[in-house]
Amino acid sequence: MSDPDPAIQPPSGGRSRARLTRSLLSRTLLRGSTRPLLRMALGRWPTGAEIDLFRRAVATEFVRMPALLRGLMLQPDMESMLPELLRIMWFIKNQGMTIDDLERTGPVPPIPDLLGNIFTAWTGPKLSFLHLEKCGGVAVVKWLTGQFHPDQIDPDPLRAAPPHNFYRAPPGIGRDITKYSLLWGHFGLPTLERIEPERFIFTMLRDPRARLISLYRYWRAVNPAMIDDIEHDPVVGSAHRNDLLGFLRDPEPLLRDYIDNFYVRRLTGRYVTGATTDPLIRSPVAALNQAVAALDRIGFVGITERMDESIHRLAALIGAKPPEGPVRGNIAAENHTDPSGWFRRTETVTITAEAEAEIERLTRLDRVVYETARARFDGATQPVSAVVAA
Repeated sequence: MSDPDPAIQPPSGGRSRARLTRSLLSRTLLRGSTRPLLRMALGRWPTGAEIDLFRRAVATEFVRMPALLRGLMLQPDMESMLPELLRIMWFIKNQGMTIDDLERTGPVPPIPDLLGNIFTAWTGPKLSFLHLEKCGGVAVVKWLTGQFHPDQIDPDPLRAAPPHNFYRAPPGIGRDITKYSLLWGHFGLPTLERIEPERFIFTMLRDPRARLISLYRYWRAVNPAMIDDIEHDPVVGSAHRNDLLGFLRDPEPLLRDYIDNFYVRRLTGRYVTGATTDPLIRSPVAALNQAVAALDRIGFVGITERMDESIHRLAALIGAKPPEGPVRGNIAAENHTDPSGWFRRTETVTITAEAEAEIERLTRLDRVVYETARARFDGATQPVSAVVAA
């Protein structure tokens, strides 16, 4: 009778049961299962070098990973296959897809823009981005979200809805908002503070006159076919029905919250929508002082006209990787080239003397907020009360 195979003897001395199990598995794979197993894993017959690499990896004992997975992970083709697998897993988990769906649709697409990067994870502080419309927020998000795993970013289905259209309660929309490392959207500051006060909040401010003209141009560029009833839409529809002056004088409450001293309203929560009397018009000085004071509660206020400098400062504050080049996004002159069909090419906006006067009136408080933020960005130490009085 031949001697028993030493690899299948009961454990003795310092040899553990786990080590014996790995040895048995390794010997099984070395006895002829390697080629068909790799054929199934790689989708083709393996080369001799791949077989050798697989067998050596399976036999390795110091790597804390199941032997089969260890052998597959070291295959050269896995460098391209694993990202595909991760994308498949993410789409199945988050997009309501199945393996059958993927078989019908073909190759898995990249993770959509602004939804994160499945090959990284954010380890810095929890962040809340107060994304104010037409202040360069898309450019900021394009830079920042690439440093978060998709599961770390709040998948808010209503992030484009402003707070005067939809009230976001602190618990969120049927989900635990607080678990996400990054919240962003068209919130108001009071709403973000209610959700989780200790988060690092940041925002961007733009010259309010330029922001107002940009908003009008942006809404006029929206393809009317994308709006259910453009003729009666109270917001985007107004930009299509009116010239600039008519748009600025439109009394619609939903629109007033977008164009009448917008910064003060978003920083204080004083909205026309749903109010019997406009709370901003009722006490403009109190509203302005409240808005300027709110700047103290925001961890970082960048200036849109100085986007690159702002982003580098923000990156240093939160421990993010700074951009390698200029930060750009959602450029109005280029929106009509978007393949989604959401936008059309529009004419240049004519600003009459009457429209200019209306813009000055609608931004009279916002200009104080903006100039205060810009002065602080430049290191000014002038007391807030003196700025407001000016």
